[in-house]
Amino acid sequence: MTEPAFPDMADIKNRLVINKNIPNAISKLTADTDNPRILVSISRSLNADAPIAEELKHALGDSIVDVISILTEHTPYGKVFELAAAISDRRATHVLSIGGGSVIDGGKIALLVANLKVKDAATLDGMTYGNGKSLGFTSWPVKHIAVPTTLSGAEFTPIAGATSSNTGRKEGFAHAYLVPNHIILSSTLSKYTPERLWLSTGIRAVDHAVETICAPTIDPETDTFCTKGLGLLYTGMMGTRADPESLVHRENSQLGVYYATAGISRYRMGASHGLGYLLGVIGHVPHGITSCVFLPAVLTYNLPETKGPQSRIAEVLGVNSAADVAPALKEFIDALGLPNKISTLEVSTDAIAEIKTSALTHPVVQANPRPITTVEDVAEIMAISG
Repeated sequence: MTEPAFPDMADIKNRLVINKNIPNAISKLTADTDNPRILVSISRSLNADAPIAEELKHALGDSIVDVISILTEHTPYGKVFELAAAISDRRATHVLSIGGGSVIDGGKIALLVANLKVKDAATLDGMTYGNGKSLGFTSWPVKHIAVPTTLSGAEFTPIAGATSSNTGRKEGFAHAYLVPNHIILSSTLSKYTPERLWLSTGIRAVDHAVETICAPTIDPETDTFCTKGLGLLYTGMMGTRADPESLVHRENSQLGVYYATAGISRYRMGASHGLGYLLGVIGHVPHGITSCVFLPAVLTYNLPETKGPQSRIAEVLGVNSAADVAPALKEFIDALGLPNKISTLEVSTDAIAEIKTSALTHPVVQANPRPITTVEDVAEIMAISG
């Protein structure tokens, strides 16, 4: 997929709408389309617990051609193809993805399938960003509007992941068109997200910021963006933990995600992300939680190679030195009521063993600032986690 995938933060900001009234925002965003046909893809829990689907139907009437809740965690190919079929069958002009990272990533890849008329999993596997194949398309006829209800950041990135029905692994896709055409941030809607999910996905966004800051040869502008994002997330999530009703803290956290994702697709993440991908698919652990248990441990492991970047992170967290960053983040995660040790998760010994060996060939793990070349290196990180 050779179309440039680097995020242009100014361009993404132009796509951003902050509006507590989602139906009004959707009406304005689709006003330039004759007879818009909006397919709503919403998480199952949100569809059950929040009135947003009914509000959209009431406000937009026949413009809502269907509301479906089919995407699941880790975004299996089968569900992606099911959504793509619905897009084509309903002759949708817009897909409105409301939910967390799996729903938004699923919408991105389903639009890739629908817009390019991809027929099967093998063809989709051939489009992953690891194979270097050029897609050569120049238009994106069905538009994407994302309304995130977590802090995972999928809405701001030109990448997406889904679990292949052929390989059983999460495969990555990258293309400039994968950035949603519009992104609506609603702090009000976020109150329907369970606290644990909201805060744990926030740690995922913290992971984005921290591993970008620690990336070799990071440019100053991206460093500045991610540092600002880290600060907003740190104070915003602590504020939400203390006062879940505060929309200010929720909105600050959402804006923190925008800044924290500045380096995604521009810089390769490190072992916290890479081991997290493996723990997610092999150990069936949500990605936010994988960051909770791996990020402090990886920072400790990487300290000999990343003392300078971690010193900058220390300033944001208000601690004295780079050596204090990992303990401070571990304490922060604990203060949010989240697990910060891998031993507290129900992961089988077989899964742990598979993660250790798979890490040695995983490209994101292998991009870690401090090399990880043996099973013992992975075991050391796990031991540091506790």
